[in-house]
Amino acid sequence: MTLADLPAVLEIQAQAYDPFFHESEAAFRGKLGAFPAWCWVAEEAQGKLAAYLFAQPARLGRPPCLGDGGRSSGGDADGGADTLHLHDMAVSPLARGAGLARTLATHALAAARRAELGHGRLQWASLIAVQGSVPYWARHGFVAGPVSPDLSSYGPGAAYLIRSL
Repeated sequence: MTLADLPAVLEIQAQAYDPFFHESEAAFRGKLGAFPAWCWVAEEAQGKLAAYLFAQPARLGRPPCLGDGGRSSGGDADGGADTLHLHDMAVSPLARGAGLARTLATHALAAARRAELGHGRLQWASLIAVQGSVPYWARHGFVAGPVSPDLSSYGPGAAYLIRSL
């Protein structure tokens, strides 16, 4: 992902999420600036950006707040992160069913397994499931986390999910 992708990312976000969950361009710029190796896009066959994923190193049980621009991760590549947090993934409605979400998630988990951080390897993947997406993530091996982080910025019904890498 590059800064040039952000207008399309914002458009996909607007199509995929209830406005309550929308993050600002500044928040996305912050995440991309802080964690460029953990931000990806996927294109449809015609080359148009159709999906994105923002992820970041974090500590298990300490996910970032919604809209924080990557500042509240509870750990970074040099600060004891043990988890890759899949913060935001969305697929354009026109590209749904093409497997782009699965492709992005699989790519992120594989990258996390290979990652050599200054203090060791990542052990976990985490995410906050919103908009009724728990069943989708359960099919990919995610289960309710053993901790109960503050999910208030994600609204009612948000669920903290984890899986081992």
